[in-house]
Amino acid sequence: MDIFKEAAALKEKNIPFALATIVTARGSTPRTSAKMIVLDKNNIRGTIGGGLAEAYVIEEASRCIESGQSKIVTYTLDNGTGETSIAMNCGGEMEVFIEVIGARPVLMIVGGGHVGKSLAELAGKVHFNIVVVENRPEFISKERFPMAKALYSGTTIEEALQKAPIDNNTFIVIATGSVDEEALRTVVNSEAAYIGLLSSKRKSAVIINTLRDEGVDEKKLEAVYAPVGLDLKAETPEEIAFSILAEVIKIQKGAHAKHLKKRTDNLVIVRGGGDIASGTVARLFRSGYRVVVLEIAQPTVIRSKVSFAQAMFDGSITIDGITAVKASNLESIRKVLIDGMIPVVEDPDGTYIEALKPAAVVDAILAKKNLGTTKDMAPVVIGLGPGFEAGYDVHAVVETNRGHNLGRVILKGKPEPNTGVPGVIGGHAAKRVVRSTAEGAVIPVKKIGDLVQEGDLLATIGKSEVRAQIPGVLRGMIHKGMKVPKDFKIGDVDARGNVENCFTISDKARAVGGGTLEALLYLTGLKKK
Repeated sequence: MDIFKEAAALKEKNIPFALATIVTARGSTPRTSAKMIVLDKNNIRGTIGGGLAEAYVIEEASRCIESGQSKIVTYTLDNGTGETSIAMNCGGEMEVFIEVIGARPVLMIVGGGHVGKSLAELAGKVHFNIVVVENRPEFISKERFPMAKALYSGTTIEEALQKAPIDNNTFIVIATGSVDEEALRTVVNSEAAYIGLLSSKRKSAVIINTLRDEGVDEKKLEAVYAPVGLDLKAETPEEIAFSILAEVIKIQKGAHAKHLKKRTDNLVIVRGGGDIASGTVARLFRSGYRVVVLEIAQPTVIRSKVSFAQAMFDGSITIDGITAVKASNLESIRKVLIDGMIPVVEDPDGTYIEALKPAAVVDAILAKKNLGTTKDMAPVVIGLGPGFEAGYDVHAVVETNRGHNLGRVILKGKPEPNTGVPGVIGGHAAKRVVRSTAEGAVIPVKKIGDLVQEGDLLATIGKSEVRAQIPGVLRGMIHKGMKVPKDFKIGDVDARGNVENCFTISDKARAVGGGTLEALLYLTGLKKK
């Protein structure tokens, strides 16, 4: 089988799939280089060696297709108990890049008039699959719409629309001029990713109110873009089509549509990618900021399932729907940012700060002391937790100690001092923290999400055993093979026993993230005055 021809054929048919490629193979593995196409769990083309490793890749690729996110996965074929171990005795290790090739979005143009024709001509050049729906024979033909993948017609617009398939990858623009209400009524309850109505504000309001009175769900009506398009003061059919397509692309890509000239205004560098830092990263990212995470080569994160720093080991990680990807230089950082993801790069000294010129720097290392962050690194510099003084080495500090002040923004002075005592979770403080019993490399026995009892073996360090002090769920465990000194924090047991909490950002991380966002918005506002 020619895997490349197969991939090209699937792209031509607009069928989403994942291309799994072995990028690294160390030691004994079934294959050292191979590619495989995955459409779903039961539809595979090619092989990367078969066996359990391939089964895991197929499972992961199916999830990637659902989420639309590419990623790198690592498997250790040692029949062990490590985080990446699987039940194979080959003894080697393989990294597989799962690249999602998504279906092209469908632009359904309801109405083949002047604007519809101009919109089809523009959209065809930016890789939309064009579908045209009409009830007027003179406005729908292959000659008028040579770029269209499909044409649907009927004696009424309702009849024509009922012939056209609509799914969550369909973007609908209604531009009939005379039967807009009938068209919107037909599609408003569909799964379409976007519905736009080309009409005046008054006409849009009349149509929406009519459908509201008919009992159409309010949320469905609120999701309709009416009038359609970005406000570009467009007048000609070509200009109107351009404004509509700009809005469609904005929605399709989840973009914020800011001026490129000002894009550096929303770049934030976060030093550190642990679980608390990741709460801040997620809050900033969801608020429209582009974020770059600076880390060390082998971060000692405990809650790795909710730490963007884990990308340093795994190549990528997705937390609460946000994907971070390991980057290696300025070029790859910028590419990851353009792709709408978060670059994580090895840079403990912050050397990329000068090159990227961010709007803000957030020190989220949580080292309980300042490791070199200064106010002159960016227009806004924020420190998280003890070790910083607002007004001296940073512009603001966010309180990280649990209690009444958690997440509070401090604009002058220091946060609460480090107590050295872990916060109470589920009625436990010190006993919930798992510490190394000897110096050496940690080999986990249990994995994050496992329910454990008091006395259960969690990890080994050489001949030394590390056991749980309380029952609960293993919420965190350091990466396999990390070398640590004795009495070093390597894990965390949550007595509340909620497995789902292991894989979502914590209440503390969200609170600190909210405080960071507040500080950033406040200080940015001051700078603009």
